[in-house]
Amino acid sequence: MSTGKSEHINLGKEKLHCLCIGNGKKLLVAFHGYGNNATMFLSFAEHLADYTIVSIDLPHHGNSSWQDNLHFTEQHLTDLVQQLLAQYNCQSISLMGYSMGGRVCLKIAELMPEKVEKIILLASDGLTFNTFYYFVTRTTPGRYLFRSFLSSPKRYMPVINLARKRNVIDASRHKFAMQYINEAQERQFLLKVWPCMSLLIPDYKKLGTKFTQHNIHVCVYMGKYDKVIPVNLAERFKGTLSNANIELHILNKGHRLIDEDTLPIIAKSLHT
Repeated sequence: MSTGKSEHINLGKEKLHCLCIGNGKKLLVAFHGYGNNATMFLSFAEHLADYTIVSIDLPHHGNSSWQDNLHFTEQHLTDLVQQLLAQYNCQSISLMGYSMGGRVCLKIAELMPEKVEKIILLASDGLTFNTFYYFVTRTTPGRYLFRSFLSSPKRYMPVINLARKRNVIDASRHKFAMQYINEAQERQFLLKVWPCMSLLIPDYKKLGTKFTQHNIHVCVYMGKYDKVIPVNLAERFKGTLSNANIELHILNKGHRLIDEDTLPIIAKSLHT
């Protein structure tokens, strides 16, 4: 398996690292999930010979260089896509996003729909509006509680468990939080990444219109047993954007969708 060519993309003073794989005429830009890195898409190269794949390390991930407390903005995202289009002499791109990376793909489609051909979403975040995420990253009391909780998690555990019991926090978000609060290093990472990515929340009314106007083909792959981002969120997404060209595929997997079995299935969506 190719390791890809390592490059950096300058966005102001910040640098996003990426791996460039293949030399096909079509351009696929891929975004990984929380805690992953650009290498997760390397295995697609042998299935997508007609594509050049540019797999991005998101802020605070992999070999990217990003200031603490600096948001990844719509302008950063627009600049990123424009640079890639110019570098590879392409008029349009296809997008692939896993988990958190799926939300990035949706935001690109909202901002630059005329530049997007196809979108492949894998166990994608951002399919519906997440009230809890918005509260802890975009409101003053929420940001205070988020920082305070990650500084002294044991102090807040009774409140968190009560919120889960009363369904204020859904099961998937509760499980995600519990997974990342045991180690101080993990808590600091979460404290950097969630706020950094918080401005990239799709506007679903705009998305539906732009998917239809620009005839963007969207393929959503979900794991039947995914407890982090359950299938019903994708079903709701498809129902909300009912006029758009959205295909929903449910695989016999959990949240980790990419493996030897699913690679050819997912790649096929980019050949149709």
